[in-house]
Amino acid sequence: MRNVDRATVGGNLRIDQVLESATRLFTEKGYEAASVRDLAAELEIRPSSLYHHFPGKQHILFAICMRMQTDFNAQVMPELVANRPPDEAVASAVRRHVLFGHRRKGEVLVNIRERRSLPAEQLAHVNGLRREYRDTMARVIELGCEQGLFRVGDPKLAAMTIVDMINGLPQWFSPRDEQDLERMADLYARAALALLRGWDTTSAN
Repeated sequence: MRNVDRATVGGNLRIDQVLESATRLFTEKGYEAASVRDLAAELEIRPSSLYHHFPGKQHILFAICMRMQTDFNAQVMPELVANRPPDEAVASAVRRHVLFGHRRKGEVLVNIRERRSLPAEQLAHVNGLRREYRDTMARVIELGCEQGLFRVGDPKLAAMTIVDMINGLPQWFSPRDEQDLERMADLYARAALALLRGWDTTSAN
């Protein structure tokens, strides 16, 4: 099967196969070092067949980042807009964020490390989804301050701090099992609440 172009065999090359292989390749080699020829070889197709699906390598990176961020927002943001107290909403969102970051680790790492290589217009689309999540969390934090649950002078800065703290986790954490992953999600949720309850950013030097 090595010399057969799978894109021409019953049309069985799927977009998700391309994105999964590209995610693995970009994670292992880096976006700049990985070529369309490398990806085609991994998929066992000709490079010309790959161009039928994507005009260029940047479009593959864009598809990975957009799919990951769209799915992330769909899974995590509902925790912030549910009808619940702000502290419960933040804790639940942080837990979901940690779990998503591990279960979609390759895509998350590509999004964090490589999205800067996207052209400005495509990067703006991805960053717009990222800001949507951050700003939603900031509004929940602001509500928590109004209710006396949190002590934060700058809700947006606090939201950015929490998001950056969680985004660093997939770069070093490899859970032993599902229980270990759940334990880490709980720890990060408690850490986020501890920060919000005791960090007054108005007095930062």
